Amino acid sequence: MRSRNPAWICATGLGVALLAGCGSSSPAAQPAALDIAAPSASPASLPQLRNIVLRAEDLPLGWAGEPYKADPNASAISASMVKCVGSRNTDSGKVSEAHSATFTLNNARISSSAASYRSQKDPDADVAMLHSPKVSSCFQRQLTKQIATALPAGATIESASMHIALGSAGSPSNVVAVGTGTVTVAANGQRTALHVSTAFITGPLIEAEVDSFNVGKPVPASVVKSLVAFVATRASAG
Repeated sequence: MRSRNPAWICATGLGVALLAGCGSSSPAAQPAALDIAAPSASPASLPQLRNIVLRAEDLPLGWAGEPYKADPNASAISASMVKCVGSRNTDSGKVSEAHSATFTLNNARISSSAASYRSQKDPDADVAMLHSPKVSSCFQRQLTKQIATALPAGATIESASMHIALGSAGSPSNVVAVGTGTVTVAANGQRTALHVSTAFITGPLIEAEVDSFNVGKPVPASVVKSLVAFVATRASAG
């Protein structure tokens, strides 16, 4: 049924904090092919990262940008993912981080981020985490928790699903995984499906994400794929 856009909808989404700061607990499990940075590579600066994330001109007509607002729970979300998957925190190796505006169209929201690291071992560790058999269930648990804490009194979560698929799904090859999820919420006799997606992207000493959220149906795949390609292409150049 159609949502009436309650305020809690705009507070939910997947968010970059679900991956940022996480990594593999076993360095031996990191795929050697992910060592894409040359030995002499330097971490991307903040201006370079800002050039990677989404820009207004990347979006189709009708989307409006809102200033990025930091999530006060980002550290807790990251710690929760680390504990769930059994990973190590890679935040100490992070040099800089940039966020795009949050672009909105009705109930739909799209945002992106990019971070640089001193050593390729940290992005590699985070990518290795995505190979964990626990990762989909851990993302699902975190997504459910984020939405549940934002629900108004009387609203309940009826079902939730989240799946992390390895590979680029037709996007540039440095898109290492794509996550999609749906949470069904019941409130005031209505059932509303909340849809999220995240594309995990790498570059030389770089991690990036493109996140989407919508009510009732996913953000059109053609729109998401186009935006992921913009960010992935820029991230691959560093």
